[in-house]
Amino acid sequence: MYCINDKQIDYILNDIRARGVEMEDLQYNLLDHICCLVEQNLEENGDFEGFYKKTIPKFYKHELWEIEEETITLLTFKNYYTMKKIMLVSGTISAAFLSVGILFKFMHWPGASMGIVLGITIASFLFLPLLFTLKMREKQQSKDKLILGIGMLSAIAMSLGIMFKIMHWPGANMMGLGSILAMVFVFLPIYFFSGIRNPETKVNTIVSSLVIILGSGLFFTLINTRPSATIERTNVLANQHTQNSYEYILKQNSLSYEIVSKDSTLKQEELNKLRTTCTNLCNSIEDLKLKLVSASEGIEIKKIDFNTMYGGGDYGAPTMILFDDNGNAKGDLKQLRKNLSDFNSLVSQTYGQKTESLINLGNQLNANDEMVSWEISNFYFTPISIVLRNLTQIQLDVLNIEANCYAVSR
Repeated sequence: MYCINDKQIDYILNDIRARGVEMEDLQYNLLDHICCLVEQNLEENGDFEGFYKKTIPKFYKHELWEIEEETITLLTFKNYYTMKKIMLVSGTISAAFLSVGILFKFMHWPGASMGIVLGITIASFLFLPLLFTLKMREKQQSKDKLILGIGMLSAIAMSLGIMFKIMHWPGANMMGLGSILAMVFVFLPIYFFSGIRNPETKVNTIVSSLVIILGSGLFFTLINTRPSATIERTNVLANQHTQNSYEYILKQNSLSYEIVSKDSTLKQEELNKLRTTCTNLCNSIEDLKLKLVSASEGIEIKKIDFNTMYGGGDYGAPTMILFDDNGNAKGDLKQLRKNLSDFNSLVSQTYGQKTESLINLGNQLNANDEMVSWEISNFYFTPISIVLRNLTQIQLDVLNIEANCYAVSR
């Protein structure tokens, strides 16, 4: 058994310091460990320096100071291994939920939305943040940490944007496009030009950049292609014209009501009920139109101006507000149907007028020659510009029926 002396101990300690280890506790721990190895494995008259030079490389991969950084990291991230385990488990669960949700979505099975939302939510708020935290410890330079931060925030925003798009929630395009712009025009150039200069990371940088471009391109496939300028402008003009017609007839009916309400020979109670019903029905539809536009635009809208509306091709807001995940009409649309049905009954019973030719609430043929409900035919997965026009047309039909009732009551 070799007996190490004080001079050799000082030699080891000085060499540990020279190799970049600055923490005093770590220096003496390494010193103690190396001394034990020397005394246990070196023969009594063995070559101390030769044995030491063969032993010290076993403590590091490239340089000895790496062990100090590892120690600092472990002290800083006391729950490192727990975090790593949670990251792997959450990533697996997220992928499983997302895969099942997408499968159910394509097969139109119930529970698809829950799977997609859970999968992307777990990935966005647990897996990706943990991955970012653990990757940060591997980066030494502030530039590398900044690049990683931009990339991770963009990835989270993109995943949430995809979820919003699949679920037809408002704000999906804005969130998705914002994340793609940050990813492609901020993160990608910095990441690409800093990584390609290093021979060790050159290939990985090119492959990662191609994957990012591919992922960004795939997201664009979820975004509705904007129609031509001519079609879009024609759509705007048609909507505005329909709205103007509604407002014009609304004023004409008000004038007509003032005239008939002064005629003592008419049944004023019936006329008042008709007027109140028509006014309430049209106002409720106008409120629904404002609700849809506000959801699509992402801000509160108090008056619709079709010339300044953005996103006329938005399918998400009408579908989300008017229907549930299974394609069944929700509260606002159910109430609208009930109000229209009651209105038809009122006009039929009081004035003997058949209104089904204008307000037909029965099943209708769709583009595939299939009979579908009135709600599905007019509002389900339909661009908001068309939904608004259909609602305005209903208002026009109500006012035309009201005008006809005033005429036949005289």
